[in-house]
Amino acid sequence: MDSLNLPYTICEILVALGAVIGNSLVIVAFGREKRLRRRTNYYIVSLAVADLLVGLVGIPCALLASVGLPRHLYACLFTISLLVVLCTISIFCLVAVSIDRYWAILFPMGYARNVTTNIAIWIILVCWVLGGVVGFLPLMGWHAPPTTPQLCLFTKVMDYNYLVFLYFATIVFPALLLAAFYAHIYTVVLNQFKQMLIINGTTENNSMLRVLGAARKREVKATQNLSIIVLFFIICWMPLYTINFIEAYCTTCNVPLPLLNSCIILSHLNSALNPLLYAYHLKDFRLALKYVVCGKKMNSLKRLDSNNTSNYDQHNKLSVYDAKKYS
Repeated sequence: MDSLNLPYTICEILVALGAVIGNSLVIVAFGREKRLRRRTNYYIVSLAVADLLVGLVGIPCALLASVGLPRHLYACLFTISLLVVLCTISIFCLVAVSIDRYWAILFPMGYARNVTTNIAIWIILVCWVLGGVVGFLPLMGWHAPPTTPQLCLFTKVMDYNYLVFLYFATIVFPALLLAAFYAHIYTVVLNQFKQMLIINGTTENNSMLRVLGAARKREVKATQNLSIIVLFFIICWMPLYTINFIEAYCTTCNVPLPLLNSCIILSHLNSALNPLLYAYHLKDFRLALKYVVCGKKMNSLKRLDSNNTSNYDQHNKLSVYDAKKYS
């Protein structure tokens, strides 16, 4: 058994605590406040559950693997595969909520007509099933040949072809997809601003921009959130999977252990900070979390819900034509 790396272990424990506490608050707030049970929030809670399990189960599995445990091949494969499953589910949930926002922003009327809560739940279930299938492939036989002595180290038990597949299926393609969504939304909103300037001329620019800004406030906010999501996703996951990808083609390359551990911690940090990106930055979740922590009344959330409904109706009336025109 390898010796315990104390700095790495302490960092992982702190990240796990952050993931458990932050995502637990999101789940409790969603369970207590019925007004939060809108379609988009189901994706957020699904992501929170996956990230909670990363903190509860995934990081402990990573700590075991860091010292070469467990020694039995299939016990080792299960431990490491479970970590991959949870991380992959988290990534797929990230893609799902981004697709949901993309559809809602660019095609608001079609989204309101066609996307029900049941459909959202089915999409979430697909994310979990796909994450399970992708993550447990090594346990089904796609793993490296056993070695003697058997050490439960990620790069020793995982087949390099599987690592390449994992790199493209759960990192490169999702990153490109999210970047494409963000770029398209940004282009649509920018073109609408330009079109309003051309139609209304210079004398009414300010007033028209104010009207357009009010109608598109939710869209611009969602676009900003998507840009943060894409950037944070790439920062957290790309380094670790890039290292795995390089090792798949360069078996003689020795990655320094401190660098590898730092990349592992960074990938897990995504689960600890996702609540800040997906929930804490949303005003309705913020108010609900204050209620969970401080026991405050939810009157302000009720007013917010009414305002959101009014804004959404205005948004649908003013934006459906432009969204179709520029999409």
